[in-house]
Parts: sequence; C-alpha cells; structure tokens
Amino acid sequence: MRKFLFAVLGLCSLNAVADENWKPFPQDQSAYDYSGDKLRSAWPQLTRGFGANYPFPDADWVVKMATQNPKALEMTVRAGTGFTGKPEEAELYAAKLQDVWRLMFRGDFAQAKADGLKLGVGGQVPAMFAQVIYALFLAPDQASKQHLLEEVISYTDQAGELVNADPMAMFGRVYAKARLGEELPIAVVLKRGYTSEIPEELDALLKKSPNQPYALALYGGYQAGVIRKVGAFVGGMTYGVDADKMEQFFARSFKQANNLPIGHYEYANALTYVYGDDEHEKALEQLKLAASLKPINAMEALEVAHAKKLLASFEQSSAQR
Repeated sequence: MRKFLFAVLGLCSLNAVADENWKPFPQDQSAYDYSGDKLRSAWPQLTRGFGANYPFPDADWVVKMATQNPKALEMTVRAGTGFTGKPEEAELYAAKLQDVWRLMFRGDFAQAKADGLKLGVGGQVPAMFAQVIYALFLAPDQASKQHLLEEVISYTDQAGELVNADPMAMFGRVYAKARLGEELPIAVVLKRGYTSEIPEELDALLKKSPNQPYALALYGGYQAGVIRKVGAFVGGMTYGVDADKMEQFFARSFKQANNLPIGHYEYANALTYVYGDDEHEKALEQLKLAASLKPINAMEALEVAHAKKLLASFEQSSAQR
C-alpha cells in the first residue's frame, strides 16, 4: 500500500510556497529535538496516531519507492531535488527528508513546508502535515485558516483516485474537509459535497487502515458534529449518525492509542454535543486527561495547550451554572 506514496503525491501541484510570514511556534522547542538517531528511535511514538508501522523514511525506503514508481521518480528528478534514483544518492535524499520531519515535529512549520516542497513529491507529506497543524492552531484568522486547509485538499484532490492507495494521504484530505465543515455555513458545506464526502472517505480509509487512531477519533467527532447541527433524529435519518456509533469510534481509537491529546478533547466536545449537561463529568474528565498529557512533539504541545483552554472555559461555565 505504501508503495504508491510517491505516485499518489506526485500528481499533486508543487506550486505552493511556504509563507515566510507564518507565526513562529509559541513555546519552548527544546524538548522536541529529534536530531540524529533520536528520530528513528522515537518514530513509532511520534507517528502512533497514523497507526502501527508507519514506515521510517530511510535510504532503503527511498530506493524502494523510486524503483517501484518510475513515473514519480521522473517527477522527483524534474523537481531538481538532486535525487535521480541511484542508490548512492538515496542516503542524502533520505537525510533531507528526515530533516523535514524533524522540523515539523519541532514546530518549525513554515520551514518544514518550504524544505518539504523542495524535495519534490516525497517531501509533500510532512510539508502538508505542517500546514494542517499551522492552520488549525496558529493561523491568524479564519480566512487564513480556511485557505490553508483548502490548499491541502487541493494537493490531494489533484491525485484523483490514486489518493486512495495511501491511508496517510486519505486522512490529510478528509481531516481538512472535516475541520472546514465545522466552520463553514451549512449551505457551503452542502454545495461542496462535504456531508457525503467525509463519511465516504472515512469509510474507505478505515477499510484500508481499520486501526488508525486519528481516523477513528475523527469519525467519532463527525458523528457528534452532525448531531449537534441537525439533531439526533434528523442526523440518524438523513446522515446515518448516532450516539452509539460516536462512542464506538472513540473507544476503538483509545484502544489503539490512549495518549493522544486531541482524541480526548475531541471526545469531550463530542460528549457535550450529543448529551449536553448529562455527561458533564465525563467530558470534564476527558479534558483533564488531555490537558495532563506530556507532549512529545510541537503538534501535541499545541493540542495540550488547546485542551487547557477548553478545560478552563469548561470549568468557568460550570461554576456559573
């Protein structure tokens, strides 16, 4: 399945340019140093949200991808990356690609995007990952956030059906759509087709990668979000969502990885959307858990900070009741 990665992303546009005006990561980055062999050692934990055994981008992986995808290799060569498919060049290319991941995990999001795109199709995964994180947590306004997420969707949409060959590419697209769907007017969401595309794409993703924690939590959040907007009855009749499915998706996600901050605060939100005050204490517990987790990368640090804000707001509203 992973062998299609270069081909999937090779069809995407390489015209995006990292915005030099992106705000810097607002916290201390010293704890997120994955220089040298630290990256490989921490890789399983750093990528646990994508499911088990997400491949480490070493030289052997680069050679394998180039050998199995000659068209993608051709596009990589045309991009002027310095990699022409020769095994002796793979070590240098892999080192550059690993550096992009280091930048992303450290919170240097603009540089991760810029350097990732310089590597051609192979560097777009961490580049777009960095863009999604920046959009969600650091974009200065809603218009900027939406633009950045729409650009991520465009990258994957241009790959057409080939995007379905890789769970990571599939998740990036549906995640951006889900976040946009939460904020855009319902008329816009309907016009874009997100109400049907999001569950269809999540179903396809989970068919290929049934134990991906992020995708499972996203599906649980989607169920709750629909119920919040249209109610349980209409949600069930029109969109096939219900509270039991929401609970099941989150339970499956936590079974795979119970230490992802975003999963717990999304579950807290979902509980509130679906049950209101009836599950107040359970939602509070989830927010406390999310806020207490020790982040291992910049993304998780931003998630924990967000969880703490949600917790403070939740406790304040509780005190005023």
